[in-house]
Amino acid sequence: MKTTENPKENPQVLIIPLEKISEEALEGLINEFILREGTDYGQVEVSLEKKHEQIIKQLKSGRTLVVFDPVEESASLVRKEMIKKTS
Repeated sequence: MKTTENPKENPQVLIIPLEKISEEALEGLINEFILREGTDYGQVEVSLEKKHEQIIKQLKSGRTLVVFDPVEESASLVRKEMIKKTS
């Protein structure tokens, strides 16, 4: 999925403000994001709860964003640095 920081540059992808996402939808996006990252965290195993807390902090700080692709009709979480790399 090609993403951009400025939806005006690519009208197919929208960055959704965190406050516009329901708790249930956000929970699903976070769980999908954690599963997509995989389970190899190095020498220290990270619990699902701890990983969830880390993702919430990333979302609140803006390091991770909620994006929606209306063509694919899907939403996902994307690290901000990945958006910069692919835009």
